[in-house]
Amino acid sequence: MPIVQEIKVPLLSVNDTSLTVVDLPFAPGSPVKKGDIIVVFESSKTTYDVLAEAEGFISYICENGEDYDVNEVIAHIYSSKEELPLLPEVKKHQAVTVADKEHREEAAAIWEGDTMFSPAAMALMKKHQLDSTVFIGRDFVSKTDVEEKLGISKKVITKKESVKSISILPTDADKVIVEKLSSNKKREIDYLSSVQQTGLTSTINTLVETDGLFVHINQSLQFLKNSLLPVVVYETSRLLEKYKELNGYFTGDSVAFYKQVNIGFAIDIDKGLKVPVIKNASVKSMQETEAAIMELSNKYLDDALLIDDLSDITFTITDLSGEGVSFFRPLINMMNSAILGVSAIDEKLQRSILTVTFDHRVTEGKLVAQFLQELKNRIESYRSAHYVHANQSITCFKCFKSLQEDLSDVGFTKCITPKGEEAFICQSCFKGF
Repeated sequence: MPIVQEIKVPLLSVNDTSLTVVDLPFAPGSPVKKGDIIVVFESSKTTYDVLAEAEGFISYICENGEDYDVNEVIAHIYSSKEELPLLPEVKKHQAVTVADKEHREEAAAIWEGDTMFSPAAMALMKKHQLDSTVFIGRDFVSKTDVEEKLGISKKVITKKESVKSISILPTDADKVIVEKLSSNKKREIDYLSSVQQTGLTSTINTLVETDGLFVHINQSLQFLKNSLLPVVVYETSRLLEKYKELNGYFTGDSVAFYKQVNIGFAIDIDKGLKVPVIKNASVKSMQETEAAIMELSNKYLDDALLIDDLSDITFTITDLSGEGVSFFRPLINMMNSAILGVSAIDEKLQRSILTVTFDHRVTEGKLVAQFLQELKNRIESYRSAHYVHANQSITCFKCFKSLQEDLSDVGFTKCITPKGEEAFICQSCFKGF
């Protein structure tokens, strides 16, 4: 049999209904050995090498840089060079690789062999009852060729056009470093856009244990005692120097990474929502962070915020811990790639939920999860070991329930046992339940 291997576009994931040919390592008609890489595809996530399963001569019916549907035949390996159905080497190379339409038609016009059709082209011809004789003189007919013959205009925006059609946001070279998107990331954006028309955002949450948290923190604060905001701003700003993807934004065709960490925090105290910004937050101490929050908050209350107090935000924090909100999903601000939400502390469970909404065009869930875990660990490191141990050691002398396990939100009562010893009793046992 002349054909020893038929190469089709593989199905690599459910999102990838077509792949892009990014490398054809051999010239058409060249000899290949078993195990040679004969085609390289690119998907939304990675590249994929196709290996020769047998020794023979390669015949490509695809072009570098073009997209092909899954299961579409894009190459054959023939057992001998004489069985190759292509033109002599120079001409057949033109027939396959020349992009200009006129040159393609000229090369095809001298083709005297059998015309080969892609599966997608054959299906489209059958649907429109188009006779194959209209392609006499062509070496290979793709779905695009059939669409051109039928005069079908594609109304669907192509993958490349969909990325370019996104509005381009401005960049300031003094404030950001711009990096072009990889082709893999562009493809991922395109596939995700087809599912999530309203935006490519995701949200990840984590729980922070807060019992004993403010024992040491309050010693460093003058005004915002028992508040999570100063420590969250302080630790987040330092982590953003490591997780630069969360301190940037999607421009439309690139990603801009801010050179400086400027933390914006949302305020809405009956004067409308404003987001003042703490400039260069990553180099400020805890005391300086608290002072900046207080200064900007007072400006907000006095209607004295300036444009500079509200501009150049690189990352936003929305703190609703004072509103009693158990959980919420914050929305990303313009020219940001992420936002952090701080929920109220559950006094019974002694924990708070931190939430990050992020732009999937700039980063991914794994990195955001790592960021949240590091932030959680940093915040919980402020907890007083003595305080936590003391709470865990207090138990009811009757039912042996620990103070940490009690959900009454009232606490234990210190008492004297029938044996005359000092101890604690929970509210349930105290009331005789």
